[in-house]
Amino acid sequence: MVKMRDKWITIIFIVFIMLVPVVTVVTGLLPQSTEENGDSSAVFEGNGTIVEGQEGNAVVQVEEQKVEIKDFLSLQTALNQFTETLFLRKNLIEFNTDLTALLTGGTYIESTQVLLGKNNWIFYKTELDGFPIHDYMGINHYTEEQLAAMAANLVNMRDTFRDEYGIDFFIAGIQNKEIVYEEYMPDTISRVNKVSKAEQVAEYIWANTDLVYSYPLEALLAAKEQKQVYYSTDTHWNQLGAFVGFQDLYSKAYGQEPATLDSVTFIEGDELYAGDLANMAGIQADYKQDVIYTFDKESADPAQYHDEVVLLVGDSFGGFYSTVAKGYYKDVIWKHTTEFNMGMIEEYNPDVIIWESVERYLDTFLGVNLLYRY
Repeated sequence: MVKMRDKWITIIFIVFIMLVPVVTVVTGLLPQSTEENGDSSAVFEGNGTIVEGQEGNAVVQVEEQKVEIKDFLSLQTALNQFTETLFLRKNLIEFNTDLTALLTGGTYIESTQVLLGKNNWIFYKTELDGFPIHDYMGINHYTEEQLAAMAANLVNMRDTFRDEYGIDFFIAGIQNKEIVYEEYMPDTISRVNKVSKAEQVAEYIWANTDLVYSYPLEALLAAKEQKQVYYSTDTHWNQLGAFVGFQDLYSKAYGQEPATLDSVTFIEGDELYAGDLANMAGIQADYKQDVIYTFDKESADPAQYHDEVVLLVGDSFGGFYSTVAKGYYKDVIWKHTTEFNMGMIEEYNPDVIIWESVERYLDTFLGVNLLYRY
């Protein structure tokens, strides 16, 4: 009798597993609802931070110091889209997370992408969207040849934009959350080298070029003593962090003292937020703990205003970066690195180009061919 019961349980489980992808395909052919999930999502729309799902950027493949950005997604995008729309995906993730929490006393999250840290902070441990844990551990440093290639490519971009188009060119390298909030990382993951690859790149560029390059680690570490500058449940910084990062770049570009957090106004949202990491792990309901801050650009110091157009090219961190920058420039157009082409110079006629990358995507700095896509 027991053997027969186990047999039927096995059969039902196999049938369920086989039906899930079939139903996913069928439901994918039906009209999909575009309803937003909660009022808090409005502040994130068009600003980089993803409320539902992952960012979807594939690992950048570097070959002979070139990045074929146009092949960035292809198969990986298709796989991501399929898994993100998997039938009952959210229910299955939530069930698995609840079961793991029950079995471990809430000390572990069963997820290929999300790592549970201290004080309910969660971090990104994917190996399909960069390698943030390797970045944190300091085990994936660039070679001298790669650093030299990065610097040469960025200098070439600066010279091209400046000499051929009369455009200022500034660069922002932004820290992964794990680097800024190291104290909340679990003790099971140690930093082999305290110098991360983002710091390595910054030090090399500062020492070997005259580029305007921002790596705002010290500014963010100082600012976090006043306010939280990254979301505890999301891969991204909040608008407080974006402000600090922008001011660090601004001070390097124009030689002015950076404005402080207490010199401007941020509007606090009425709802607490559970970010993209909470969504990936299926724990949104239990992790609505982050305050949403919205930068009031009217509070920006008029003395810092530039009557210029900025083209900001980067990843999702550029979303909130562009939100803050709009308080200091006439106009700011934000485009993803994968979308950039030289035709945008004529289309937008920018006075300034800001090229931004978060640490896990720094390989894009090896992409000299970015200049030649029209």
